[in-house]
Amino acid sequence: MKILVVSHRVPFPPNKGEKLRTYHQLERLTQLGHSLSLISPSNGPEDEAHAAALAANLSITVNTAQLAYKPLRFIKALAANRSLSEANFYSSGVQALIKNEIQSFKPDFLFLTASSLVRYLGPVSSEDNTPAILTDFMDVDSNKWQQYQYKARFPMNLVYKREAKLVKKLEIEAAKLSQECYLIACAEVELFKNEVTDQGNITILPNGIDSSIFKPNLDTCKPEHPTLLFTGVMDYKPNIDAILWFIANCWSQIKAQYPSAKLVIAGMNPSGSIQKLGARDDIVVTGFVEDMMPYFQSASLFVAPFQIARGVQNKVLQAMSCELPVITTSKGIEGIIHVAGKDVLLADTIEQYTKHCLDLLQSIELRKSIGRAARQTILANYAWPEVLKPLTNQIEKNR
Repeated sequence: MKILVVSHRVPFPPNKGEKLRTYHQLERLTQLGHSLSLISPSNGPEDEAHAAALAANLSITVNTAQLAYKPLRFIKALAANRSLSEANFYSSGVQALIKNEIQSFKPDFLFLTASSLVRYLGPVSSEDNTPAILTDFMDVDSNKWQQYQYKARFPMNLVYKREAKLVKKLEIEAAKLSQECYLIACAEVELFKNEVTDQGNITILPNGIDSSIFKPNLDTCKPEHPTLLFTGVMDYKPNIDAILWFIANCWSQIKAQYPSAKLVIAGMNPSGSIQKLGARDDIVVTGFVEDMMPYFQSASLFVAPFQIARGVQNKVLQAMSCELPVITTSKGIEGIIHVAGKDVLLADTIEQYTKHCLDLLQSIELRKSIGRAARQTILANYAWPEVLKPLTNQIEKNR
């Protein structure tokens, strides 16, 4: 089949959440013999270099179009009563590329990697021989903006409220126009049907993990000091919120029992509040790192104390695959197959979270037991070819 993919970001290198997901979708579809063409907005030379690398890596066609100046895009969105999420990825150049590619490539499917791209479907849906539309929502983004609203103060709570309302409209429109829509977990599907629209074309499409990359390294020497790890894009509000909550509520109690303990915050684009933490002797803020594996393989345990979250946390899957024991909240484990107390430890209060961290630091055997069980959960349930079957089967049945 011919598949035109419109991606909200160039999915290369596959080094964070949605890029990993989209990259593995593309990789699997090419492995199955489908012909792919990808179009994405570009923020400049770096994105264009990544687009060229993606094309070479997967032997697919990749085209980009430059986004306009972001403040101008946001001003236009405000004036037109459109969401900022939509404006963040809209380019008239991308729209033109899509129109040209539909006429020349004649795709059987048009695959959108986010509901925020639904504006591109307006002109497409009026074309003759319109390709079947598939949309990967991943998460219920409107609900995420609601969570921001409830935690924010004036005037940002009003900004988030507006965004939640307009993103919900996008989600409804995308569901109407799409042959099939994908969400990352059962909880997201239920939320979508209860809060957005009860469409019958909503399917679970989980995240996978490459266990040959994310694996324990038995030869790695553990650090001299107990090391707690958190990873993620560190200008992303849920990541910032999670680690600041942990430091404010749990870290001093852990330090009281383990004075030499270190907390490593590894990930690109640390915000100002995160960068300031790096001045402390007991906290390491890495910024961008080329390879996250040494951090996973040398840490004592992984903290994922999410207070705001939607969908599946790739970082939790990655830590589990590396046999690194994970302590997380109910929000952090959403959509991930697990047995609490066996392959992960769950805590939704300060007291529980602190106790689980201390219990793991005190017992090498407990760390090994949780880590090994986590690795087995990943191996049994999260191979990419298996988890992508809802998407690949949908395309295959149209051959």
